Amino acid sequence: MKTEFAEKGDLLIVGWGGTYGSLHSAVKQMNEQGFKNVGYAHFNYINPLPKNTEEVLKQFKKIVVCELNAGQFANVLKMNFNGLTMTQFNKIQGLPFGNQELIEKFKQLLK
Repeated sequence: MKTEFAEKGDLLIVGWGGTYGSLHSAVKQMNEQGFKNVGYAHFNYINPLPKNTEEVLKQFKKIVVCELNAGQFANVLKMNFNGLTMTQFNKIQGLPFGNQELIEKFKQLLK
């Protein structure tokens, strides 16, 4: 798992696989806009989960798992860490996430 931006804070963006570019770009743009309490964790593999996964997740008030499917990875995380509340942001259209749609969602979650 690769973590970037804030190491603890208000919102952790979680992604895996092909979501890296879109999510990284959106979080970077938010960081440049002054949202310094937003972190990003990208998983290169999900089985087994990295040993520090729970430690990283617990550093944030809110967690959003962004996936280009119905939420299979969010379900894996919820099964392994059932004490943590996670929001899902899924897109099942055969298209990547757009920067603006991600930023709007993340800002909405920060309210």
